[in-house]
Amino acid sequence: MEEQRQKLTTLVDRAYEQVQLPKFDKVSQQLAQFSKALNHDEDYIKIMLGLRTALLQADLSLNIKNRIAGLPAEHRDIYDFIAPQLKQVDAKVLDRYTHYGFIPLKFGSTVKYS
Repeated sequence: MEEQRQKLTTLVDRAYEQVQLPKFDKVSQQLAQFSKALNHDEDYIKIMLGLRTALLQADLSLNIKNRIAGLPAEHRDIYDFIAPQLKQVDAKVLDRYTHYGFIPLKFGSTVKYS
């Protein structure tokens, strides 16, 4: 886990330093905050979720299928690094919900079944 945190810190710092486009100023500010959070040993999963959200909302002029492909390479590298890890987390969450009798729905809702 510590190795993944270091790799993510390196990717975030590189993206913050190298991407200087005015279009991505808000994302750059968020990357600085995520870098601080990573260095202060905050919750790794919450940081990854925040990064995923920030990257998906970086360029809202693109449709959802092209949002990651339309990002600078440094941002895509971050997304490509965290996506498989978040899929594992998502699978664990799904298992936990189904174990307790809930079915997760789109957009974060749940339905309890008997």
